[in-house]
Amino acid sequence: MQHASFAVPDQLVRANLSTKILSLDNSRATWYGRLIEHIDLSHLVEMANESTSIDPSGNTYVASIPEWETSAPYETLSNLFGQYPIEIGYCNGPNQTINGMEYHKTPELFIAVTDCVQFLCRPECLHDFATCNSYDAEAFFFPKGSAFLLHPCILHLAPCSVHATGFKSIIILPKETNLPLPASHVPSDEDPEQKLLFKVNKWMIAHPTRLQLIKQGVYPGLTGENRRIVPIGDS
Repeated sequence: MQHASFAVPDQLVRANLSTKILSLDNSRATWYGRLIEHIDLSHLVEMANESTSIDPSGNTYVASIPEWETSAPYETLSNLFGQYPIEIGYCNGPNQTINGMEYHKTPELFIAVTDCVQFLCRPECLHDFATCNSYDAEAFFFPKGSAFLLHPCILHLAPCSVHATGFKSIIILPKETNLPLPASHVPSDEDPEQKLLFKVNKWMIAHPTRLQLIKQGVYPGLTGENRRIVPIGDS
């Protein structure tokens, strides 16, 4: 799918003067992943846009939509994961703040169905599997239709809205990622990373203000301000 431009909209820049928002064709983006432009994802993006909605009360994440998995170029997408079975789902919502950070030990293909902004952070910024400063994350503008393959272990979370209506996105991960941990799972006190394991293939920290995440068992390790992207007018 062709996007109009990677350029960060001037209106978005003016609304967020305290936050530097980078474009995906900035060389710094290669620290976090790579653009995927050789796969035609237009049909998948169209399906996601037409068949999902934005709940104004909060973000919605669905890990797997079987219809999308049968309609998408599944084998070609699976190649990005070494032919490992994949799940194709979505994350939509009104989110505007960073809230926390998660990582997977596998790639993640993120596809922007609408314009959005992602805060991305390198693994070495997570100190002793305990703390990460929100200002170590860089903000990137994802124009609608763009697809970006995150490197394993890159810290990220739900996108932030560019438009007041919210955001829509497609999330592609190895199958069973984000499933609940098995009942038999017992965290090891000897491994400091274990306290961050929240779901299958999902390690996570939360900003202390995100009490709903902490109550679910997410470790409160994101320090600094809960950074916000100020959205602009409707698309």
